[in-house]
Parts: sequence; structure tokens; C-alpha cells
Amino acid sequence: MSDNLVPILLITLTIVLVIILFIVMSYILLRLRWLEGQRTVGEEVGGGTPPQGGAAPAKGGSLSGFRGKAIWDALENPGKHPSIIEQLRSRYAFVLARHIESVIDQGQLDRQRNKESVPESSAPIGGLRGEVQSWLPQSYVQRFYRVGIQSLTATGEELAELRSEVHGLVDEILNRLHMSDQGQGIGHLITMHTLDFDVQARGDEYEAGSDEQEHEGSDDSHA
Repeated sequence: MSDNLVPILLITLTIVLVIILFIVMSYILLRLRWLEGQRTVGEEVGGGTPPQGGAAPAKGGSLSGFRGKAIWDALENPGKHPSIIEQLRSRYAFVLARHIESVIDQGQLDRQRNKESVPESSAPIGGLRGEVQSWLPQSYVQRFYRVGIQSLTATGEELAELRSEVHGLVDEILNRLHMSDQGQGIGHLITMHTLDFDVQARGDEYEAGSDEQEHEGSDDSHA
């Protein structure tokens, strides 16, 4: 009896591991795609080449018939579109989180390049259903961008303050857009995907460097 259960358990475990691996890889690919897009945009802006024929048109599709600032305005004034507002709220929560993450990511990338180029309010945000043109007030964009810049050199105590700042800003935005229920917990996800993700990456690099130094020191002592 027990011998018959072993193959079944192994098959079940394999299926579960494959599903988990698929979810993790999907998230990593989506994040890498977004970071690469932000890097390209930053290089184009940093090049100083003015757009031909005026400002370039904003990229990204619509969400429930709205795009860009129109999404923000509709959510901030829910009484104007009561029939679709719940659908818009539930779908925009993911887009909003990705938009904020992208601004923090851009600040971290620019800090590494020793330059500053605050993103525009509008940005194409990738998702499972394609890109959506999202919009944030420039005051929020600038503050999230500064968080990204400061996070690369922050101490543990300063990093905790930056996390609290992000959580406070996210709560403020959710209250303005009447999305506190739909956006519950996204502040924590944003800091986990940006500030904590970068700290972990830097920690791995530091540990790898320390191991190399210890190995070199050991070789010298043997010599």
C-alpha cells in the first residue's frame, strides 16, 4: 500500500513545484521587462535629444475606457462614472503598484549612473492584459523617485524611514482614489519589490565579496 503511494506523492510534489516555478519565473520576466523598458527611457531622456514635432505621444492602452490622467480623475470623482467605478478600482490597483515601483526603480537606476532624470507623470505600465497608460501627479512621482535615489545609500534606520514614507504616500493616494479596500497591502508589496529587493541584492554582493577576500587571505597565509 505504501509503495503505491510513493509514486503518487512524487507526481503531486513535482506538479506543485512546477506551478511554483512558473509563477516565480513569470514575475521575474515581467519585472525584468519593465526594468529594461525604464532603462531605455532613461537613456533616451539622458541623451538630451528633443522630440521632433513637439512632445511625443504617451504610450499605453486604456483601462475600462480610460487612460492616463482620465483614470485618476475618474477614480478621484467616483460619482461621475458609478456603473464602472468598481471594475476600474479593482483593475487599477495592480497598475498603480507597478507604476510606483517603476518610479522607485528609476531612482535607483539613476543613482547608480550618478545622474538624475525625474520620470514624467504618464507611463506605460505592463500587465497580463497588455500595457496601460497610467498617470500620477508629479508631486508623488518626485517623492517616490527621491526614495529610490536615497535607498541605495541608506542605513538600516534610514531605510525603515523610507519604507514608512512609501507606505504613507501609498495610503494617501489610495484614500484620494477611494481605493483603500482594493489596494490593501500594496504598500508593503511595493517596498518588498523595490527597497527590500535591492537591499537583498546588495547583501548578496557584499557576502560574495567577503568570501573572495577571505579566500585570498587564506591563500596568502598558506603561501
